[in-house]
Amino acid sequence: MSHDAVAPVTALRRHTSAVERLGELTAALAEDLDEGRWAPAALERTLASRLLVACAGDGQFTPARLRETLWEGSVALPYAGGGRLARLLAQLCTVTAQPTPDAGPALSAGARLLERVAQGAPAGDRP
Repeated sequence: MSHDAVAPVTALRRHTSAVERLGELTAALAEDLDEGRWAPAALERTLASRLLVACAGDGQFTPARLRETLWEGSVALPYAGGGRLARLLAQLCTVTAQPTPDAGPALSAGARLLERVAQGAPAGDRP
């Protein structure tokens, strides 16, 4: 390509907020879990369960709880299941670090997905 040529812009993607990215990621992971494209391994189930237990008192994700969970799986978690749970936890951490009024539904969806992961729910076991 010469210096005068301009690469075509196929699609401009608008900036998405951390809450929107969390919602999109949670929906994609839930779909993969439903369709059997993602089967959380023992490490992912254990870490999801530990996080839910840590949040049981007040029902709130906090950056500290999420970072602790990421730390527990820091060596293997990015590789387990293609790093899907690690990405979800990292996005949850981003959203909870600077909460916004519209974060509630995305956080609730993340909690429901973590409950399914912790229980080892197979595809099609949605309530």
